[in-house]
Amino acid sequence: MPKNNPRRWLIASIIMTLIGGLMVFMGILLNGFNYFWMILVGLLLGITFLIMSGVFYKQARLLDKLFKDVDQLAHWTFFPAEQQQKAEAEFMARKAFNRILIGIMTFFFVVIVAVFLIFGFDDAEEALFFVLLMGAVLLLLYGVAFTVPILSYRRMKAALPAVYVSPYSAWIMGEYTQWVAPMTRLTGVNFGHYPDGSVVIAVHFDSFQRTGPQPLICRIPVPRGKEAEGQVVAQRIATINKVDFTISECTESDR
Repeated sequence: MPKNNPRRWLIASIIMTLIGGLMVFMGILLNGFNYFWMILVGLLLGITFLIMSGVFYKQARLLDKLFKDVDQLAHWTFFPAEQQQKAEAEFMARKAFNRILIGIMTFFFVVIVAVFLIFGFDDAEEALFFVLLMGAVLLLLYGVAFTVPILSYRRMKAALPAVYVSPYSAWIMGEYTQWVAPMTRLTGVNFGHYPDGSVVIAVHFDSFQRTGPQPLICRIPVPRGKEAEGQVVAQRIATINKVDFTISECTESDR
């Protein structure tokens, strides 16, 4: 059976939640106005990863059900060359998305640091420590944004060359995507034919974030010889979720 990666992220999220709680506790214990930032950052960290813990817990449960053939629409296997092609396409898409994400993160960090420097500190040393700490956090997030696509690429190449599809999510060679979940909205399903003869089910959905709805696409490759079955699967995803189903001729830029 394939690995259930959300379980690992669940453990990491629980650890980060505990770190956030510890920062809040230390900020209260030190009992000084100049440590108010520690309480605020701890609350932000703790609440964020507490929510993420719930998300990953649900994903882990749903993925277990998918692997055990509960609500499963399809289970396909692929040749190594097809797996390599899918891994490379996902790698390029993730790199492009993370560039945008890095820009958004940098903007918010600059605003937060500027506000605290103007209104939050009387001591220059405390202000410098705050700037250095926030800079370290931002560098850590940069590192995550740059390394996650690389790690995902390696994981997809090393994973079982298979796809599991349900009406609400898909496990694609080591990567799990859920399009029916809190803060998401499915918008359409496309069955696309490419010039090289490959076929892809593109599930379009919005993920609601602080900056507004973020349009995302889950691309599910269909093995050669399974095109008819793939079209039926795509239609069932659209029908069950009550969204539009389309068939189109695609170009390489659509991958």
